[in-house]
Amino acid sequence: MAIINYKPKGEGEANLKLTYLAAYLIATKSTLSAKEMSSLLADRPVRSTS
Repeated sequence: MAIINYKPKGEGEANLKLTYLAAYLIATKSTLSAKEMSSLLADRPVRSTS
């Protein structure tokens, strides 16, 4: 799935990627492998909690 390998160019694109992927997973009733999930989490920007 190409969307998994897509590297977003900023927070806005990262959010769109997750939205698209969530819709795809819901529509197809499928799940992500552990490797796919790790790849997605690596794309998310690190945010400060303070």
